[in-house]
This record gives sequence, C-alpha cells and structure tokens, in this order.
Amino acid sequence: MYRKTGTLLTAALLGLTATIGWAVPATAAPAAADAPTFSLSRLVLEPTERGYRGSLRVTITNNSDSTQGFYFQIREAVAGSFSGGAESRCESDGVEEGLLVRTCALPRGNDLAPGESRRATVEFQVLTTPRSYPMIAAGGLVTAYSYETGSLGTVPFSAQFRSLDGKLARPQTYVQDTQANASVQVIGPVTDGPENTRRVPLRVRYAGDARQLANSLTAAQLPAGSMILFTEPFDGPVYGSQAFVPGGLLMQGEERDVALFISRPTDPADESTPITVALATHYWNETVPDVDPSDNTVTFNLAVAAS
Repeated sequence: MYRKTGTLLTAALLGLTATIGWAVPATAAPAAADAPTFSLSRLVLEPTERGYRGSLRVTITNNSDSTQGFYFQIREAVAGSFSGGAESRCESDGVEEGLLVRTCALPRGNDLAPGESRRATVEFQVLTTPRSYPMIAAGGLVTAYSYETGSLGTVPFSAQFRSLDGKLARPQTYVQDTQANASVQVIGPVTDGPENTRRVPLRVRYAGDARQLANSLTAAQLPAGSMILFTEPFDGPVYGSQAFVPGGLLMQGEERDVALFISRPTDPADESTPITVALATHYWNETVPDVDPSDNTVTFNLAVAAS
C-alpha cells in the first residue's frame, strides 16, 4: 500500500484553476533528464444511458538510476464523479473547493525500476442527462510523488463531455446544480412484512444533478419498539431510524421504488401514531440543501387497513 508523506498539496495549490487545452494530454513541467516524470491522458466523458463515463490515465516514469516508489493524488473535475478504477487503489483524502480528493497507489506495486513506466487508470461518472452539445469542466488536479524525493509537480486537467453526436470542439461550460432536487412519496398501503414488521412502499426521485455521495431516509416520531430493520431491495446498513436509499446514487430524473420494513410498536395502540420519514442528500460531511424541502418528507402510520 502507499505511504503518505508530508508533501501533499500545499495551500498554494488549492487555488489553482488553470486548465489544459482540450486536445492535448498534459505533462508535468520539464524536469532534469534523470528525474522521474509523469503525464496525463485527456479525460473524455462519453454519453451513456446513465449519464457520462470516462477514465483518466496517469503514467509515471522513473528516469532515475535507482528504484523508487511512487503514488499520486487526484482532485476530480466534477463534484462527486469518482467511480473507481480497477487498475488503481485509491483512498479518500478530503475535499478541496467542493471537489473530492483521493490518494492513489500504482497498480501491481508502487516501486518502479530505473527506466520503468507504469500507468494507473481512474474512472469517473457524471450522473447528468447527456446533452446535444459538448461541455467542459475545469478544476481537476493531479500531483505525483516519489517516496524518496517528494513532489514531481502538479498538472491540471479538465473533464470533456462528448456530445450525443460525437463532438468535442467548442464546448460549453458544464454547470452542476448546487442544490439537490429530491422528493419522496408513499405509493401504496402499509402491509404486513416478515419478522413482525410493517412494509412501507416509497418512491424516491432525484430530478437534478447536484453533488451526492448518498441519499438517506430518516424516520421521526417512531413509537416505542419500532425501528427500521431493513429495506427492499436489501442494500447496505440500517441504523434504527435511518436507512440509505438502496441501489446507489441516483441518476438525474431517476425514480426508484423502495420499501422500508419497520418493526411493529410494543403497544399495538401506537400503530396509529403518525411517523414522518425525511429524504436527505449527503455529500462528504454535509447535507446538500434541497430546492424544495416540502416534498422531501412523507407521513404515515403503521396501521394496516382492514381487508
């Protein structure tokens, strides 16, 4: 695994917003002939049935005469767009200017022999509706490091969104929503569930493309003995009064039907107690403000209607 040093991005880098030209891969500033170097591919995001997807390739070359270990730190160009990468191992490293930062190891080990190059691939997905015109988002940064000598430099990059008809030239600036546009509603009657529970069917909708890392459903005024036990589909942890919306992040315009299974109250008379469930969008350590909070809550009780 990589080892962090004290030479990660300095405060001076936090304000760096320059971008590379859209057609040219980026390379760190010229270095001595025997110094390690690194370069970036373009990040081109292709339209898909579920937003845009693309990958950035980081190549590090050890031009020195001794074996050295390397890693790199990357700041995304679009908030919440990191989606993994089979060739690199990355860990969360905070937020800068609202953009996620990750520190990544090289695939197949961090040590490079003299003259050796190795490439790491980091994948991105932007869950916004594909457009008929190309777009671009600036703000990405990559800093590569040697364990032995420190920083190799910093290279900015942009996310380039290919249009539905395949164009990249003359892009418009991509503007991401700053507020979530989420809603939740009850879509059917409360029914009996397994393990002495009540099943509450809900529909969650995410109309915009604001930054998100998770969406949660939190119940208030639960009667004694009641808690959320699991969801349908079953996915992820449940924390008594809170469950995360199953199925991962929501695409712009996506509707998803889910169900909460809530244990019956200790006192059957409390089944008529009103329960409020609120939908919230989370990003790093914040709850993203919603355009219209009035449709982010639903109220129901656990009483099952007589057949």
